[in-house]
Amino acid sequence: MNIIKNYIPAMFFLNLVNYVKSLFKDAFTRLGLFKQPPPEEDDHTGTVVTAMIMTNLRVIEYGDFVKRFGDEVMKKDRVCSVCLEAMEKRDEMRELCKCSHVFHRECIDGWVKEGRLTCPLCRSALCPDPMDFGRPHPRNSFLDCDVIY
Repeated sequence: MNIIKNYIPAMFFLNLVNYVKSLFKDAFTRLGLFKQPPPEEDDHTGTVVTAMIMTNLRVIEYGDFVKRFGDEVMKKDRVCSVCLEAMEKRDEMRELCKCSHVFHRECIDGWVKEGRLTCPLCRSALCPDPMDFGRPHPRNSFLDCDVIY
């Protein structure tokens, strides 16, 4: 009986300490002062897929993309939909394989490193289908986009 009397206050105190610890952790995380470590992956399939996507997405200058598709692109698609910043002609971009959407290189690299495997705009797969080794025709690429809602 004496053990139970000592056990209950000790458990209450430990639970209280754990609760206060989680409150501080949440507060520091929301303030940007604490960043939780990334979860460890047991298998490396995620890193292999992201590495494959990063090597297959070619880097281009936005000015070259505009030359290929014409000035209509310059009027309507001037903003990177990941960072919402304007695209300049000298910016390095990555053009996606299936839908030909372009994003700042750093933005789409961060998107892929987070484990996202679809286009931020139309949600088409970033890696081509196993039988789809060719690139879409430049004039039809906006029309042939696989859209998944």
